[in-house]
Amino acid sequence: MAQVKGVAILGLIKFIKKNLKGTLPGIINALPDETRKYMDEHILLTAWYPYKLYTDLLKTLDKTVGSGDLSYCVQQGRLSAEHDLKSIYKIFLTFVDPRTLITRAMSVWSSYFDTGVAEVAILSKNEAVVTIRDFADIDMAHVKNVQGWLEQFLSMCKLNDIQSKIVACQCSGDPITELRFTFASSGNRA
Repeated sequence: MAQVKGVAILGLIKFIKKNLKGTLPGIINALPDETRKYMDEHILLTAWYPYKLYTDLLKTLDKTVGSGDLSYCVQQGRLSAEHDLKSIYKIFLTFVDPRTLITRAMSVWSSYFDTGVAEVAILSKNEAVVTIRDFADIDMAHVKNVQGWLEQFLSMCKLNDIQSKIVACQCSGDPITELRFTFASSGNRA
């Protein structure tokens, strides 16, 4: 069974507390019983937890704040990327080529999930593919969250006209999960 590092769960909780004041108790109460019990414990940054806790939080957030169609998972991913990239990674956005950054962005996958491998391929000067392999239990809420995070990441790399789509997903029986991104360069950065 897949596991997620506590830092990912705590990041989501911090996001809810900061951006959606007052909604955390309702979200916790709406969680399925088997995952709500973890919220009564002290979540540790470096401990591993059932992946279902993370995806249940995402889906419950989407139902509570969004429309229940997982579109808020994309939005939450964008907002998380904006927060992440305005702090410790800010300097990289200024000096490093966006294609190098996107290739390295997914290299931290194993720091958050004990299952799956995330790879990035730059197909052309305006197209990239993110492939997630060996994660049979991946949840569409998580995939959409990654999609939103990467959309915002590309935007903050000064790329324009960003389009993305989920081409395949292991949660639908496909052998891999694949997200495809197209974009236009801005100025001489790319």
